[in-house]
Amino acid sequence: MVFSVAIDGPAGAGKGTIAKYISQKFSFAHLDTGLLYREVGRLVIEESIDTLDVVRLETVAQTIDPGHLDEKVLRNEHIAAIASQVAIIPSVRRVLTQKMRDFTDNVTSDFQGVILDGRDVGTVILPGADVKIFVTADEKVRAHRRTKEMSISADVIELKNILEDIKTRDARDQNRQADPLQMAVEAILLDTTFYDIETVCRKAEEIVEHALLVYHGNDYMLKTSVC
Repeated sequence: MVFSVAIDGPAGAGKGTIAKYISQKFSFAHLDTGLLYREVGRLVIEESIDTLDVVRLETVAQTIDPGHLDEKVLRNEHIAAIASQVAIIPSVRRVLTQKMRDFTDNVTSDFQGVILDGRDVGTVILPGADVKIFVTADEKVRAHRRTKEMSISADVIELKNILEDIKTRDARDQNRQADPLQMAVEAILLDTTFYDIETVCRKAEEIVEHALLVYHGNDYMLKTSVC
């Protein structure tokens, strides 16, 4: 079994940035599980699919390839909004969850492990993950961060709208019937409210490094890269 890391948390908490940092630092294959739902959302928009047409959505989900996702295209608030609606459908979640597990099972020896970030990685997708981290932050702080991101990408959006969107997504994620957002019992909590992302990444690095040494034994030569 490949060494695995699960990072979960609400929108804007910093889990994606942390996951990318860890993947580069330790040479892990990385999958942002939310991008699979965004890809379904993109196809819903592109093909004018009714979000109530569950059978069609399942078919679309079956076509998703986790290894070929255009992150730049999918980082769009309209796509994200549709993805959030699609993500509450149990049958679509089952299809995509299996694809995420298949991604993990097929990681090649070129990588030292695998890291997935999302909403239910540690509780549903990889319940046996070697490391589980739950990243969170105050909703207003998350809204400020998301607004800054959107400004950089040249999308015109107001802080008030972003905050309301985050509240809506949090409620939908936490209260959906299928695989709600929740912290795994054995997960380590990282509250990023009062820390810059560099500090949080270093904290996550220490957690993963310790787990890797325990996993492989004291004689293991830790492989890291300079980020």
